[in-house]
Amino acid sequence: MLEGQISPSTTMYDLIVVGSGNGACGFLSECLDNVPDDYRILVLEEGQDYYKTSAVTHENGWSKTYSSGGIFRLHNARTRDNRAIISGRAVTMGGGGSINYTMIHESSDWLAKHIGKDAAYWEKAKTDFSRKLDRPDPFEKKKDFTSFITSKAISQEELPFNEPNAADNFAGNIPSLNERVEKQLYIFPTQFDQFGMRTNSGVSLIDWHRDKRIEIKCRNKVEKLNISNGTCNSVDVFDAEKNCKETYSIKSGGRFVLCCGSASPRLLMRSKELTNEHIGKYVRDHICMPLGIYVVAEDQHKLIGPMNNYESIFAMAKTKTGEGDETEFVSIDFFSGELDRLIFLVSSLYLAYAPFNFLKRLMSTFPLLFTILSNAIRVTLVVLVFLLNVLQGVKDVLTLRGWGATKIKITTSLLKFNTSYDGQYEDCKDAITLGFFEDKKDFFIAEEAIKKNISFLESLGAKPFFLLRWALQFLTKIPYKETEVKKFVRNFSKNTLLSEQHLAGGCLFGKVIDKGEEDASAAGRVFGTKNIHVADLSTVPLPRVSTQMTAYMIGHHVGKQLFSSKKRD
Repeated sequence: MLEGQISPSTTMYDLIVVGSGNGACGFLSECLDNVPDDYRILVLEEGQDYYKTSAVTHENGWSKTYSSGGIFRLHNARTRDNRAIISGRAVTMGGGGSINYTMIHESSDWLAKHIGKDAAYWEKAKTDFSRKLDRPDPFEKKKDFTSFITSKAISQEELPFNEPNAADNFAGNIPSLNERVEKQLYIFPTQFDQFGMRTNSGVSLIDWHRDKRIEIKCRNKVEKLNISNGTCNSVDVFDAEKNCKETYSIKSGGRFVLCCGSASPRLLMRSKELTNEHIGKYVRDHICMPLGIYVVAEDQHKLIGPMNNYESIFAMAKTKTGEGDETEFVSIDFFSGELDRLIFLVSSLYLAYAPFNFLKRLMSTFPLLFTILSNAIRVTLVVLVFLLNVLQGVKDVLTLRGWGATKIKITTSLLKFNTSYDGQYEDCKDAITLGFFEDKKDFFIAEEAIKKNISFLESLGAKPFFLLRWALQFLTKIPYKETEVKKFVRNFSKNTLLSEQHLAGGCLFGKVIDKGEEDASAAGRVFGTKNIHVADLSTVPLPRVSTQMTAYMIGHHVGKQLFSSKKRD
């Protein structure tokens, strides 16, 4: 067959699902509980097979994925005045959920408002899906340093956080955002077993390679939906494994479901039959601001083990936006461990601070540049860490402990919050315009949130050795005292923009897709079509918390509406 020629498949499918990420995992877990054994499902995944990306599945390897172009792809994202935004996505089975640790549900009121149904429906839906994940009680085996962070957060003299409360958790031990609390700590259950293997994320809910109803094709990118009279009859796909194009068809009465995140609105925008002006609009991502690195006191070293890299706790707080009584939620994630072990994570997060904005704009087009720059930052950090270890070794010798007796352990954190302005997908070049720091609210929120929590963060450790601190502040302007916060935020907004890889919006319920309030079988269906549905994070505005559980719930909800009336043979 000539290269570029399309080969039509002879197999007809009852259901074609694009993507195998969080939304797809939630959707398929419900679908497979309710369809017969002869039901044929094709799943098309642009990324690699989950079982071939073992680094993602292990607690010690997940951070390396952020510095590899293999399963981590950058969006062509920028602001309206052409400042580059480091914004990416995971491209593999399990999607972002194969990397993401954080497990928290958005509030039931928020889900009801933006998706449909009422809060009671979402309370039950959360319970049902959380039980499928079967996560252990995070209060039973809480990490030691997590307990230390908790004690510091709730003992602050000013504006203390509320202690995590097990009663706030739903069945399945996964917490849900409490909108009525000003400052709250949330403990979430780990997805890893005692050996650091990820055993129960959403991808674990599907028997991908043994359920005969499913056929999954990885490294297959959907390029076109073939729509006639509102019905999608087939899809054109580029198969990177075979280096050729294929066409896959749907049976009469079959459904086509988009669960491919940022690709969902893009595919709909390219479909000439669809003229809905809302497709590709109302897009946001969390602004992500790395905060200071602090050195953990030696008497706390014993609390930090190899599984502490991502602490299973985060802080949520309401912060004034600067306009009347309006508030916005901000969250803080915590990381800790030996300095050497956190280099992959730190070098990838701090990639946003690399000089020359035009280089960062090129990274989405030339992934090799992303790898080169992140490795350059890593080499710089390795040199600094080596010098620090030498100095620590000399100190150990002088104090008669012996060379290498003391490891340098650190704690660091991320501040995350929603942008004030919506962005949108652009028609050309697969670009995304995001409203990062286009409104004074963003500046106010960032400054207030950092100022209110600097003393808390510093209570977790000490400021690093002057050589490391000087290098960090020279490159990043990261503050270690309140008077430095404004300068940091201004520098970040001008030269350094990093997203949390939590892109949402573009196919909103009620604007682009049906809420299914009159007909359950229409839930998630694209207006103007008969069989195209969307079941991923593009269907809602950006949640105020980490998005993993919300994406699962959207897939679970759409699957429940479409298939709960069917009986499995």
